[in-house]
Amino acid sequence: MSTIQTLIDIFLLRGKPQDLPADRSLVWKAALLAVASNFAIDDLHPNGVMRVIFAAAQSVLLGAVVWGALRLRGFPQRWMQTITPLYAGGALINFLAWPLFTLVIMPNAPASGTWALFLGVVMTAWFLAIMTNVMHHALELPIGRSALISIACMMVAGLLLLLLFPIRIVP
Repeated sequence: MSTIQTLIDIFLLRGKPQDLPADRSLVWKAALLAVASNFAIDDLHPNGVMRVIFAAAQSVLLGAVVWGALRLRGFPQRWMQTITPLYAGGALINFLAWPLFTLVIMPNAPASGTWALFLGVVMTAWFLAIMTNVMHHALELPIGRSALISIACMMVAGLLLLLLFPIRIVP
């Protein structure tokens, strides 16, 4: 229960990643939640196998980019405590957004594309705030630089995903 409370505190921007145990099983559980949530929210890949591969790639790339940032700062030993709340936070946000996105993108949905865009921006901003707070503590940098590094990590992971899994729009 203490670990869950620590994660909640981190998601509410009150906690620090170093308050979590450096536990491989916790990282794996958070990673599996992240993959499951990435799979659930993915509506770009109709093929189930491709959705699983894409969902796993999202988590692997985020983990790799965060490890790289930690390595560059000289703190690679902090990876488990850093990535755990990022995986868990991403999963939480995805699972919260999933039913809302489903209501917005369904055929004959009462909400418009503007609401979907707004919701996407709010959820992305919340994850960015979580990531910035986590990276601030993990990298021992000012919050502004941590925000820039967090944005860079998200962009690098996103660009790598686009390179590995190009989106093909079929008319």
